[in-house]
Amino acid sequence: MVPDYWLQGAAAGLAIPDIDTDTIIPIDYCVNRTRPHFDEGLFRSWRFTASGRLRRDFVLNKKPRGGYKMLVVGPNFGCGSSREMAVWALQDFGVSCVISVSFGEIFYNNCFQNGVLAAKISKEDERSLFKALEENDGLSLSVNLDQNFIESEVTSSIEFELDSLRKTMLVQNLHPIDATLTREEAIVNFENDYKERFPWVFRNY
Repeated sequence: MVPDYWLQGAAAGLAIPDIDTDTIIPIDYCVNRTRPHFDEGLFRSWRFTASGRLRRDFVLNKKPRGGYKMLVVGPNFGCGSSREMAVWALQDFGVSCVISVSFGEIFYNNCFQNGVLAAKISKEDERSLFKALEENDGLSLSVNLDQNFIESEVTSSIEFELDSLRKTMLVQNLHPIDATLTREEAIVNFENDYKERFPWVFRNY
């Protein structure tokens, strides 16, 4: 049976650790701007020279037909400030999935609140993906959200970490509050159990 992929498309690799949100989207591109134009500032100093010329040797400037839908990046991606525009810039550029060993915590949460998958993989699988991308320009990856794996024609299946609530957000395109409400029965059961175990918390004084 053919898997029902959540996302398929070309991936680019940036094997650089600790890429912060200011590198992803400089503050100059976050002031008095409205979407969908944040992609203009994405990796601005890496994609363009100071005079505004395109750096043709930078990986994201070698876009295949259809563009890049995924990025494989070094550890601690999205560290630094809490600016949500870093995710908007990636999304407006066409990226719906970022793959790494680890992410900045706020950036990680911002991804799911904007429908972008931040997939955590092992260090070994990260090395395997970077090698595959170096040897195969514009390599297409397929993401299966049902089973939490990523695959391609030249790599074995790679598992990624994803909790059930964030998966629900992506699959059903839900806001975090709406996604939480899909667990309403579990929430009620927890509240009732908590009241039974700690009745003194609810006493009226």
